[in-house]
Amino acid sequence: MYCTDIMVEEHENILRFLTAVRSMCCKVLDGSELVTEDFCKIIDFARNYSDHHHHGKEEKFLFNEMESRMGAIGQNLIRHGMLVEHELCRAHILDLENALSLWEKEKKTIYKLDILEAAMGYATLLTRHIKKENAVVYPFAEKQLDKAVLDSVNEKVAAFEAETEKQGIQKKYLDMIDYMIKTYGSVEDQHDLIV
Repeated sequence: MYCTDIMVEEHENILRFLTAVRSMCCKVLDGSELVTEDFCKIIDFARNYSDHHHHGKEEKFLFNEMESRMGAIGQNLIRHGMLVEHELCRAHILDLENALSLWEKEKKTIYKLDILEAAMGYATLLTRHIKKENAVVYPFAEKQLDKAVLDSVNEKVAAFEAETEKQGIQKKYLDMIDYMIKTYGSVEDQHDLIV
C-alpha cells in the first residue's frame, strides 16, 4: 500500500466530516440553534486530524520529496499550490475561532454570519483541495518519484501512523465524524457541486 492510499482514505474521512459541517451550517440558516461546542469540534478536527495528522504527513514526507526531486514543476505545484491552500485552510479556521469567541461574548447576527462563512469557506476550499490532490498531485508523485523514494516515504508514513494509532488519534477523530453525521446529517450530494 502506498502512502497516498492512506492519504486518499483520510481524504474520504475528511470529506465525510465536511458534509456534516455543510449540513450543520444549513441547519443554522434554517433556524436551528448554533451549538458553539459543535462548531468548536470543527476547529479541533481541522487542526488535529486534517492539518496535523493528514497535512503533516503530506508536508513532512511526500511534499518535501516532490519539491526537492521534481524541479520547478514540483516546486510550483507544492509551494505555490498545495501549501498555499493549506495556509488558507488554517486562515479559515482561525477566522472561525475568532468569530466563535465574539459570539460567546455577544450573540450578534454578524458574528453568526462570520461563523458560518468561516466554516463554509473551510469546507468548500478543502473539498476542492482534496479533489486536486486525489486527481493530480498524488498520481503525479507516484509516476514521477523513484520507487526507492516512494518506499522511504511509505516507511515514514507507516511509522507515523503506528505512533498516532497508539495515541488513539485516528479513533478519536473517526468517532467525531460519526458524531457529527449522526447529529447533523450530511449533504453529500452538495460536495459534488464544488469543482
